[in-house]
Amino acid sequence: MKLYVATHNQHKLREIAEILPEFEIIGDNPSGVEETSEEFIGNAFIKVRAIASKHPGEWCMADDSGLEVNALGGAPGVRSARYAGRDGDTPANNALLLKNLEGATDRAANFTCAIALIDPDGREHSAIGKSFGKIAEKPSGIEGFGYDPLFIPENYFRSFAELSAGEKNAISHRGRALEKAREIIRSIKKPSVKSWLRLFRFVNIPTVPGDVLVGAAAAVTALGTEIYSPKKLIASIFASVFFYLFGLVDNDIVGAKSDENRPIPDGEISLLSARIVRGVFWALPILIGYLFNLSKVWWVVAFTLFLSIIIYNRTKRPLVMGLCRALNVLSGVAVCMKGFSISSSRLFVLAGIVSAVSFIYVSYLTYYASDENKNPSKKPFVRLLIAMIVYLQLLMLVGFAVVFPMTEPMRHMLFTGAVLLISLRVLKMLMRDVSAT
Repeated sequence: MKLYVATHNQHKLREIAEILPEFEIIGDNPSGVEETSEEFIGNAFIKVRAIASKHPGEWCMADDSGLEVNALGGAPGVRSARYAGRDGDTPANNALLLKNLEGATDRAANFTCAIALIDPDGREHSAIGKSFGKIAEKPSGIEGFGYDPLFIPENYFRSFAELSAGEKNAISHRGRALEKAREIIRSIKKPSVKSWLRLFRFVNIPTVPGDVLVGAAAAVTALGTEIYSPKKLIASIFASVFFYLFGLVDNDIVGAKSDENRPIPDGEISLLSARIVRGVFWALPILIGYLFNLSKVWWVVAFTLFLSIIIYNRTKRPLVMGLCRALNVLSGVAVCMKGFSISSSRLFVLAGIVSAVSFIYVSYLTYYASDENKNPSKKPFVRLLIAMIVYLQLLMLVGFAVVFPMTEPMRHMLFTGAVLLISLRVLKMLMRDVSAT
């Protein structure tokens, strides 16, 4: 998710990006804006309002930070950046601060950061963070910026400028204020129905049952109609859909910090909610397998499919994704088998052909789409390739019906395949703004 920040200070932008890695931080210099308020939060709102009009419908943020020293009556305060007269003259500011504190026994001080936020609906929010400590008698350290070489935080013997970025961000005024800002953004950005549909790639769901149908068609053609159980086939289809949804949610959880334009990194859906949903989708296929007494062969295929999904989401190997789809086809075969022995060579050949077709096609699709975020021009063709999965499945079902004698189970599968194709087209028309990639 984009977060526009009203500043030209590259040190500040880098620090904000380190603390809020899930956001795309974009600096926007509010040039010409005068900070006339005597309060940090007032100046922060002056700056954020100056840029919000340029970015309608986006999150905008500004902060005003400064050092407050007890012995100086709270100075430099809101004039911290221009304490010595010229804005941003750090050496002069630090030198003047040390001069004004000569002989002072009370060197207690605190940094304050006030953050002003404007959400996409134009509502204003604020957050305050403070870090307490004292002013050293001489500067030390080379990290950080501003007064960091002079400020020693509570319970430390080193200045901010001697701490690593991670150490400083954990206790700094800006780190604390930004944590509050993060919570504000999360609380405002409630997950919508569209967010969940995007997470589940809902328009792609009709591509999943066809795998199981093709596998079952191969089994029925090879072994006869007596092994066909509509209830178990439907159960296997639902289990495969839930495995698919598990894989999608797990994929987005794994890529929460690296993916772009997805509901989790965009802050639309929290990681906690996603993990809960992932757990539900993991449990549902197990429950279905138990309730419908699916065969031991199905359990082996299902477990292998689960492992393949986990591996793909952490490696992004196209061949592993192809394997996932091939295993989905084999789950349709497995639901029609009672034991592990393959007594029919026809079953071995037919199951091998249809699973190999799915493996090759989806492996290629995944390979081609691997860089679609960096190359958006690929997205239309990727969507076409995804839609073609259903056509390919229906073509294989038609092939079984043409080459082999038509049976009642095959008629059911052909009808279901046609319904899936229609469903895909309808979903694509109704949900044009829900990404299929």
